[in-house]
Amino acid sequence: MRNNLQPLTGEDYIEGQIIHIDNFENVVVNITREQFHAQRNGRRFAIFFRRDEMITQISETYADVAEGQKLALFNAAGYLEIAVNKGNAAGLFGLQGFRRDQLQQGAYQQLSFYQTVRILFE
Repeated sequence: MRNNLQPLTGEDYIEGQIIHIDNFENVVVNITREQFHAQRNGRRFAIFFRRDEMITQISETYADVAEGQKLALFNAAGYLEIAVNKGNAAGLFGLQGFRRDQLQQGAYQQLSFYQTVRILFE
């Protein structure tokens, strides 16, 4: 069975995996703009990426939030990105990207909570 690492969806949520951390430590999640909007269906939402970290709006640019503040936006490729304006989200929040070798090693059960980004819809 081939796993293309698609987000999981339910009636009131979409859950993705961190698939990339760029040179600025922005965190890219495997949820596309299209998947987000289809699942959202106009509802309010909250993006959870750590037990105590939440974002409730999508920004258009980094400048939409104050320096040092967290934000979520869709990058040029159309994927959800969690970032910190003039900061490094991965380092600040202890986030790590998904590695396919974790599956081969049977370590999937040991993946930490921080690999997953969950969006809840109201």
